[in-house]
Amino acid sequence: MKTFQGYYSYETPDHIQGADVTVTNKRLEIHLKDAHGNPRTVFWYWENVVKGEERPGGCVLHHTGLPLQTLIVPNGDFAPLAARQMGKKRRAYPVAYLTFFTTALIVVGLVVAAFVWIVPWLAGKAANALPVEYEVSMGEEAYQSLIKEYKILPKQTEQVNTFYKEMGVSSPYPIKITVVDFDQTNAFAVPGGHIVVFSGLLKRMQHPEELAALLAHESSHVNLRHTTRSLMQSLGTFTAVSLIFGDVTGMGAVLVENASQLKSLEYSRSLEKEADLNGLSMLKNQQIPGKGFGLLFKTLGDSGGSAPSEWLSSHPDLGRRAKYVEEKIVQPEPPMPAALKATWEQIRAGLK
Repeated sequence: MKTFQGYYSYETPDHIQGADVTVTNKRLEIHLKDAHGNPRTVFWYWENVVKGEERPGGCVLHHTGLPLQTLIVPNGDFAPLAARQMGKKRRAYPVAYLTFFTTALIVVGLVVAAFVWIVPWLAGKAANALPVEYEVSMGEEAYQSLIKEYKILPKQTEQVNTFYKEMGVSSPYPIKITVVDFDQTNAFAVPGGHIVVFSGLLKRMQHPEELAALLAHESSHVNLRHTTRSLMQSLGTFTAVSLIFGDVTGMGAVLVENASQLKSLEYSRSLEKEADLNGLSMLKNQQIPGKGFGLLFKTLGDSGGSAPSEWLSSHPDLGRRAKYVEEKIVQPEPPMPAALKATWEQIRAGLK
C-alpha cells in the first residue's frame, strides 16, 4: 500500500484540490479536506477506474459515470502501479460474471418459490381478511361487467333460485343464481355470492340430485372464499399485496377489469376437494342425497366429447373425485325432497 500526492477534480476542472492518494489492491483512496478543513475520503474501486488522456510527467485517471471525476498524480511510479491494478480488474471479470449469474439464478429461484408457495399463502391470508361486505360489493361489480356477454334466461333463473332456496342451505353471502342461454357444459362462481349456470349444463342433467350437487359445490367455493383466493392468485402478486397493505380499492378495480377470467378459473385440487366435501356436508345436513355428485361427474364426463366443457376442463380427474365423495356418503341416503323434484321438473320442461 503506497501513498502519492495528487490532484482531484469533481464535475469541472475548476473544482480541483490537492489530495493524498493511497493505492490498495481493491481501490484508490483519495484523502481530501472539505471547505472547513475537515478530512473526507473518496473511494474509487478499480473496476470503475479508466485511464485518461496522456500527460507528460503525470498519470490521469477518471471514474466511470457521472458526474465527471478526475485524478492527476504527477509521479512516475504511480502510473505503472495503477496500470497493473487495472489489469487485474480485467482478469477478474469471469469471477464477476459468475457472481452475477449466480445471483441471478438465486433471484429467479426466489421468484419461482414466491409464485409456488408465497403468493398462494398471501392470497389466502388476504382473501380471509377481506370484509364480507366489500367482497359482496366487489363481486357485484365483477358480475355486472361479466354478465353483459350472455343472454339471461329469466324464467329458468327464477326456477333455479327457487330450487336453491328450497334446498334450505345457509350462507353468509347473498347467493344468487343466473341461468344464461349458452350451449356449453359450464357453471362458475363469482366472489360475493353470484353463481352463473349455462343452459347447456342444465339440459344435459338427468336428475335433480345433480343440480343440488352443482349448487352445493359452487356455493361452497363462494362460502369458503375459494373464488376470491384463486382469482387473486391467478392475477399475480398485485392483488394479494394490495390487500395486505389495505388497498382494497385497487384490488376491486383489478377484479372488475379481469372478470372474464371467472368463467374459466381453475382451482387447485385441494380447493376442489374441499368444495366437494363441504357441498356434500351441506346436502347431508338438509336431508338431500349426496349421490348427485357421482351423477353430475358422470354427466360431465359423458358430455366431454359431444360439447365444449369449460367446467370439465377446469375441474379435472372426475373419477378420483367421485371416489372420495362416494366414500363419505352414508347409506342408506334419504329420498330427494318432493319440493325439489317438482321444481326440477319445471326447470326441465322449460329447457325443452
